Amino acid sequence: KKALEYWQQLFHSICMGSEEEKAIIHALETMALGSGKAADVLGKEPAFRFVLQTLHDKEIVNEVAIFEWAEERKEEGKDGSRGVLFWQQPTQDFLEWLEESSDEDSSDGSDEEDSD
Repeated sequence: KKALEYWQQLFHSICMGSEEEKAIIHALETMALGSGKAADVLGKEPAFRFVLQTLHDKEIVNEVAIFEWAEERKEEGKDGSRGVLFWQQPTQDFLEWLEESSDEDSSDGSDEEDSD
């Protein structure tokens, strides 16, 4: 978390949209699936879930980018080598929570629009 907070300013400056945000997720995913110290930490449950959650909480990556990344991994299926982190239960729990939260925000917004 501290490392992501340290790089937060840089991430904000390079993120112009969903594609750049997805590139950050892909880069961290590649690190987690590689070898070395970063992989040892990020590849273990529930580390990647916390990476996604921190990126979202710090507004570095929005829901759209996370959902697009998740859809890519879902399409690859459980046998795909890059889907390992996606299929971890903590990641699935976070994605489910994010979807519910996003749905609640959408319905709250539509209620406000209806009352105008």
